Amino acid sequence: MESATKGPAPSRDPDGRRVKSVDHAIDILETIARADRSLGVSEIARKAGLSKATTHHMLATLEARRFVMRDPDSTHYRLSWALYELGSTVVRNVNLTRVARPYLDRLAVQTGESTLLGILDENSVLYLDRGEAPGGLRMSADAGRRGPLHATASGKVLLAYSVDGDLTDPDLTDHLSKFTSTTVTSPATLRRQLSQVRTRGYATCWQEREVGLCSVAVPLRDYTGKVVGCLTLAGPATRINSRTYQAHLPALRAAAHRIEIHLGGARPHDHSH
Repeated sequence: MESATKGPAPSRDPDGRRVKSVDHAIDILETIARADRSLGVSEIARKAGLSKATTHHMLATLEARRFVMRDPDSTHYRLSWALYELGSTVVRNVNLTRVARPYLDRLAVQTGESTLLGILDENSVLYLDRGEAPGGLRMSADAGRRGPLHATASGKVLLAYSVDGDLTDPDLTDHLSKFTSTTVTSPATLRRQLSQVRTRGYATCWQEREVGLCSVAVPLRDYTGKVVGCLTLAGPATRINSRTYQAHLPALRAAAHRIEIHLGGARPHDHSH
């Protein structure tokens, strides 16, 4: 990098395959994106750690390709619509089910338990897909089936991170059906559980929907940070229970992290989960 005293740290390129000019162009775009106003050439150069001449030439090219534009009343630059068009294409082409498909199967084989991909749909969890390990427990939660929000790990995760997570929706709180002896039917108790989910980053279900079946679920975030789905591991109570579930969390979180990378919700080396 040129004059990197105040700019971004030099990138590591052990294989020597990165193109420096492309790196510089991205540095400039990211510098403008981080600012809350338009920037002049000198300020962009300083913040990006580049020479003014290099920055000027890069900006001219980016402007010609509609990635940046100059304010009409100044020589300052801001991002332009070509970036929005590219971003919109990415969003349109990212399909949660398609992205998650291989990870559902891998997680099922790795853990020996069934895996589920779910989304919030009105007042229930809708299962989009599943993965199943050989010899695993057959479940009723096939793709296309629905489950109650308050009595499944999937539903609790989705509800905890939804705008209705404060349980102000009477359509939900008035219909906390009891399925087993452990089903939570008290809004106050469920509210406490949802608070724990947001604190811990995962939800559990101990035979609350179906006797003999337990599950643990984690959220899936997209490029905006919004929770758009959940990844769930489910199995018999003899194998997944309050004493054993934490052993499965690393694999479950790792699979969710890989899915989120494709959704734009995580960076490849982000281990925040």
